[in-house]
Amino acid sequence: MQPLALLVLFAPVPAPASAPTAPPPAVQRVSEPVKDSKDAKDAKEVKPPSFALPANEEARLGAAPTDGEAQKFVPGKGIEFKSKDGRFALAMSLRFGFLYSLRNDPAAAAVDHNFEIRRFRTVFSGNLFGAKNRYFLQLALAPREMDVRDGVVHATPVYDAYMQFDQLRDLTLRVGQYRVMYTRERNIADVNPLLIDRSLANGEFNVDRDIGLDIRSEDLGGIKKLRYYAGVFLGEGRDLNKFTDTGLMYVGRFDVLPLGLFDDYEASDVWRVKKFRASFGVAYAYNDRAKKDKGVLGAAPADGGTTNYQNATADLMLKYAGWSLEAGYMWRQGKRNPGDAVDEMGAPIAVQAARNGHGWLAQTAFLIPRTRLEPAFRYSGARGQGVTSMPDRDEVGGGLNYYFFGHNLKLQVDYFRSFAPGQLDMGTDLLRLQIQAAL
Repeated sequence: MQPLALLVLFAPVPAPASAPTAPPPAVQRVSEPVKDSKDAKDAKEVKPPSFALPANEEARLGAAPTDGEAQKFVPGKGIEFKSKDGRFALAMSLRFGFLYSLRNDPAAAAVDHNFEIRRFRTVFSGNLFGAKNRYFLQLALAPREMDVRDGVVHATPVYDAYMQFDQLRDLTLRVGQYRVMYTRERNIADVNPLLIDRSLANGEFNVDRDIGLDIRSEDLGGIKKLRYYAGVFLGEGRDLNKFTDTGLMYVGRFDVLPLGLFDDYEASDVWRVKKFRASFGVAYAYNDRAKKDKGVLGAAPADGGTTNYQNATADLMLKYAGWSLEAGYMWRQGKRNPGDAVDEMGAPIAVQAARNGHGWLAQTAFLIPRTRLEPAFRYSGARGQGVTSMPDRDEVGGGLNYYFFGHNLKLQVDYFRSFAPGQLDMGTDLLRLQIQAAL
């Protein structure tokens, strides 16, 4: 075949002319659904079929959206979050303070000092599954609070951990670890004491924190004049985590406020009430087979035994126009259950006497009108009674408080002399300066 014929045979054939192409039909776009947030997904999570659930159980156990408008910051209580339906709430706060102390002890012929983080607390509180199911958790992280000695921690940071059920005004239930409602001074919050530390008598006779439960009413009968507390505790203080004997501590307290309820568990009259207010309280505690020489607190007796302690107290709080007065009397009597401890030679250790005795405190303060400055004064003492291992001791002193923002930010300075009765000139001097804050 000729080359020209081959070219003609394999040449591309032009496409026939066609009508103009119509534009493609418009594609209707369907907007993608907005992805749910994690909280919404959790709320809409599909659960397997259930059998015989109680009424509204799915809603009761489901997620509760937060109420943005209910979120707020409250000085002293911290940041608060609440669900829209009010069933859940959480407040988170910090409390901390720094303390400088200078001490002169003539018996040791020495002057020493210390600068420490006196308190460092984190607090979580609120309600869950209903406004009347409350909780309170407090962790204490300062070295003194965790009982750090020679670099070794001897206590957990858990100070308070309890739940409280307020369904019945006159029969509220609290269960957990917390300050036992015995002496008034010990139950004034740690950030609210009148002077830098509580009294000498409180250190000897209070029953501090313990784990157990109580029933109570902050307004017995709804007449705003009466309160009561009645509880049962293990009687061995905080951090107990082992089996022990069946000895318990039984506590009851009753308060009368003849002129109506007020902040009688705050040591100072920061609000400067215009009407005179008064609160009177009595309490009794029986500690069966207490393991320590003060009951809940103190050291174990050298002979290894226990003590059955009876404790009683009476106290009052008065307030008017910036003036406050707190006074208290405490009594303790114990019966020893001797132990069988022996010394290094195998001889029985002599039975240690119970710390039988009584003590008292009186402290007063006055917020100078139209200022935030408050001078304060205290006298406290303790005396042994009968056969006792408790020494006699007194303390006298006072201080100045300046409330920048109430108890939530304050500066305190105080001076105390502690001494054996009749030996004031041989006493130990303690000068302290503290700044404390609560967010």
